[in-house]
Amino acid sequence: MDDLIKQDEVNYFLYRIEKKFPNFIAGIITDKHGFPVASSISKRLWILENTLALSAVTKNRDFINDSKLIKIKKDLDKSKNYKLLILLEKTKDYKSRIKPLKDLIKTQTLF
Repeated sequence: MDDLIKQDEVNYFLYRIEKKFPNFIAGIITDKHGFPVASSISKRLWILENTLALSAVTKNRDFINDSKLIKIKKDLDKSKNYKLLILLEKTKDYKSRIKPLKDLIKTQTLF
């Protein structure tokens, strides 16, 4: 039972990302099949959770076509069973903010 993660911990991880990045629009964690584990979606986003989940697991097809959004996809574990998709609103300084986001993702211990 130690391998199970708690929903509160996953939600808190997304909350930390949301609070650290003011241009955060949405974040979703899915399993490798595209089933959502946790999500945090801004009311400003018109895309459904299922569409975000599919976008997180696909490689060659993109379900989100918006030039005003930055999509960041990451594997959260070494066996690639959990995927993370973060949507950020493009801003002038978005490139300088990507490295702290990647560092935050690397330091997570959920998976």
